[in-house]
Amino acid sequence: MEFRILGPLEVTAGGQPLDVGGARARAVLAVLLVHANHLVPAARLAEELWPGQPAGRAAASLQVRLSELRKAFRAAGEADRLVTRPPGYLLRVAPGELDAARFAALTEQASAALAAGDPGTAAGQLDEALMLWHGDPLAGLDAAPSARAEAARLAEARLAALESRAEAALACGRPDGGLVAELETLTAAHPLRERLWGQLMLALYRAGRQADALRAYRDLRALLVRELGIEPGPDLRDLHARILRQDPALAGPAGERGPDGGSARGGRDVPPIRYARSDDGVHLAYQVLGQGERDIVFVPGLMSHLELLWEDAETAGFFRRLAALGRLILFDKRDTGLSDRVPADSTLEERMNDVRAVMQAASSAEAVLFGYSEGAPMSILFAATYPERVTALILGSAAARWFAAPDYACGPATEEMYQALTGIAEHRWGQGDTIDWYLPSRAGSAHARQLVARLERMAISPSGFLRMVAMIREIDVRPVLPAIHVPTLVIQRLGDRITPPFHGRYLAAHISGARYFEQPGDHSLRFSGSGDSDALLAEIARFLAGAAQPGEPDRVLATILRAETAGGARPGPDGPPDAYLTAWSQQVAGHRGRLISGAAGRALAVFDAPGQAIRCAAALLDTAAAHGTQLRAGIHTGEVELAGDGIVGPSVSIADGVAVLARPAEILVSRTVKDLVAGSGIGFTSRGRHQLAGLPAEWPLFAVTGLSATRE
Repeated sequence: MEFRILGPLEVTAGGQPLDVGGARARAVLAVLLVHANHLVPAARLAEELWPGQPAGRAAASLQVRLSELRKAFRAAGEADRLVTRPPGYLLRVAPGELDAARFAALTEQASAALAAGDPGTAAGQLDEALMLWHGDPLAGLDAAPSARAEAARLAEARLAALESRAEAALACGRPDGGLVAELETLTAAHPLRERLWGQLMLALYRAGRQADALRAYRDLRALLVRELGIEPGPDLRDLHARILRQDPALAGPAGERGPDGGSARGGRDVPPIRYARSDDGVHLAYQVLGQGERDIVFVPGLMSHLELLWEDAETAGFFRRLAALGRLILFDKRDTGLSDRVPADSTLEERMNDVRAVMQAASSAEAVLFGYSEGAPMSILFAATYPERVTALILGSAAARWFAAPDYACGPATEEMYQALTGIAEHRWGQGDTIDWYLPSRAGSAHARQLVARLERMAISPSGFLRMVAMIREIDVRPVLPAIHVPTLVIQRLGDRITPPFHGRYLAAHISGARYFEQPGDHSLRFSGSGDSDALLAEIARFLAGAAQPGEPDRVLATILRAETAGGARPGPDGPPDAYLTAWSQQVAGHRGRLISGAAGRALAVFDAPGQAIRCAAALLDTAAAHGTQLRAGIHTGEVELAGDGIVGPSVSIADGVAVLARPAEILVSRTVKDLVAGSGIGFTSRGRHQLAGLPAEWPLFAVTGLSATRE
């Protein structure tokens, strides 16, 4: 079992949440956890939780709540957890089961490492300790005096750990930009803690901001004089004097300084950049960081650059902490960062192939897929298509589609965002103005705007950005959501201007069993100042720890092609009866598909992606026409059940129904297919809405009118 009190009280058994009863039962459990493995007298429990009530009545109420707890523990196979031992009760908690105890052990180890002159080890231990937190300790259970006192003690311990982590970061010579942002937040929340102010002054000075460091001292001094009538302590006064005279000893660890006075690339080795080659010859830059029992593939949004991310302290810190949870695989998508530029839009299908290429190059057979922002729709499609390669799915600042539709009431904000980003790319690219949308909480910082400006210039060209933003208008993976059967976490920021909360809530509601995490903050997850990074990474850690490993998938997302002769003529070359079937099988295999069945005049094939199916259908129609026969084809993308070498399910019936409505020499597709090939250069014309035999509702259908020459 696992007991969590570093936030709202949570109990899990076998990785699954355990319902321990109502508010009073939870309060009893909280007091017992505060005194874990120690006897708590029944009289004390009654007095704390039912103060002022007659002793007999309070004792009876206590027995009811203890019965609730015992029932919950029995259901989890833990009947011996709660022990009755006169004059009270004891809750058995094994080592490692209580998050507060793990936190204490890690912070003690970090203190020892700092004292021994090993700040790097201390920083890692403190990162791990702080990731255990998921909110205010024992939130909502402060009615009991002992729980209230423990919550205050734990909050103070967390603050001390944050101070120690800052000390370790300064001793390591880490980049100071992220540390400055964190310390500015902490000094605002705890304005009388001089240790934090001293760390902020030193971080500012090392970042080349001497004037800001001196201003911080003046602000603190004015506050102390006004509020307490005292001057800053001797340590702070000494630091102020050393900053004034630019004491060389304040420069930090030797060899860690960058050319601008900041720490060089994180104060740690940057993972080497390697290249994977996708099926179409595009070279993709990737890095591998960390090690662990799982692989995590991070799929970025519109802008990324593998070298720049290590020059920004907050971004580097976010990814290093993510790498503490497993072997982290980072890459720049095609047309961005250090990867190849391509002459046309990139389809979701091509991007799926890119992820497969990177995973293969990194020797990753299966991984957690972390789809961020514009990288999320492709990640959704990948998880549904290749469930055997995805152990879990994380969707951050994500949407299944961004623009409003009659059945998707996300509001007009996306249109405003689209127009604003288009204007920035056309007229003001490289000036950092996208910060107003991605990171508005930091928009007033000239330093942050400069960082974003450099990212704009180096991550993607203005025309490339415009192409991607235009393609976003066409993306809609909502039909794919029911086909996701891997453990899924949806992360939503409440202040997200790019992807407002409607989108994340929709994803969580339409992916079976999805876990939903919502917190204040901006679209950009990687900046500590844009949201509570500790709580975010702690939630990711809990999700990954509890994500059950999926078994062999029996349902996958697939694109089904039904081709049949129009008018009853047998398609294919002259010769034996199976000659045309052999020709069809070769065509299907050449487009990375699999022929499921074939008989005179009909064939059923399945593909991983809709673009493959459309191009295969076009080739089949051309081959048949060359032999004087007309084919028609129907294509649909949906979930299918694997039945031996075959497939079954409603999606097969839908493809059959679409094929029946196709005209001779026509490829007819469902809306799902059309939406999933956005950016492919494949043209469509509407054929209206139709009732498919045996299926409810009317289906909008589209005829293929042309293929992009570059992709044929």
